[in-house]
Amino acid sequence: MEHIAAGSKTQPLERGKHDLYPFIDATRALKNSAKDKVVLVTGGSRSIGRSIARHFALAGAKNVIISARNQVSLDEAKASIEKESPQCQVLAVVADMTDARSVQQLYDDLPGTPDVIVNNVGAAACQERIFDSKIDLWWSDWELNVKACYLSSRAYLHALAGKKGVILNVSSSVSDLTNPGLSSYASAKTAINRLTEFIHLGMVASEAWERGILETGMGEKAPDYFKPFLYDTLGLAGGTAVYLSTPRASFLDGRFIFANYDMEQLETLKDEILEKDLLKQRIQFGDNLRSAVVPPS
Repeated sequence: MEHIAAGSKTQPLERGKHDLYPFIDATRALKNSAKDKVVLVTGGSRSIGRSIARHFALAGAKNVIISARNQVSLDEAKASIEKESPQCQVLAVVADMTDARSVQQLYDDLPGTPDVIVNNVGAAACQERIFDSKIDLWWSDWELNVKACYLSSRAYLHALAGKKGVILNVSSSVSDLTNPGLSSYASAKTAINRLTEFIHLGMVASEAWERGILETGMGEKAPDYFKPFLYDTLGLAGGTAVYLSTPRASFLDGRFIFANYDMEQLETLKDEILEKDLLKQRIQFGDNLRSAVVPPS
């Protein structure tokens, strides 16, 4: 899809990228974009997290730290990434990102303060309507999506101690949908989008971005009616994460984007995005409703 200006009108940017492409490729346009950097990827042993860690290593990262709950899958990911990118040292750490002590221990034991963290831990365990849902299962989705992101971001902000850093939060397109069977997951990802804005107020670069990928544990467990819409590859997720960590993507700080946007074409909309403060989740009041409080006369 071409981005074509016709007078004062611009052709809308479609969600048409479903695989890795040169502009976000760590071995092409983004070669050495992570050179000598330290990157932490939570949930980094499988699927999206592993792909993100892999692409940062390909982009020249000095250290990539991956955390997860399973040591075996972590060791497999570490061996695979180091074999492909021998210049990168991968540290595999078992951690429960929903436990404050475990998260703090993870950050305390890091070889250095990360230049980039990717909060990728998440789950969509509950897929029943609220009436039929199991309370503990429903709430566990908020623990793994929101609490894990909050704890990791908070620990990172303390580790930075006022220095610059980058936080990438993995969100979902369902945060913009109302799906009866995904109330826990969708509402948790909506919270992630807003949390990302608050993190950015702390003067740390932060973006929330979505992924719709079938070849993941969550994708395979997605409702059957949802699977036909999961077109994207793991490579797209990995390349997008590396791009979002670069200075040229800073106009997207505090915002939500779709990973299957063409990032090169998205840059042509930079001025409009900043001027109109786009790509943020808000209540729609329309033309005839106001949100501001009128003081008593």
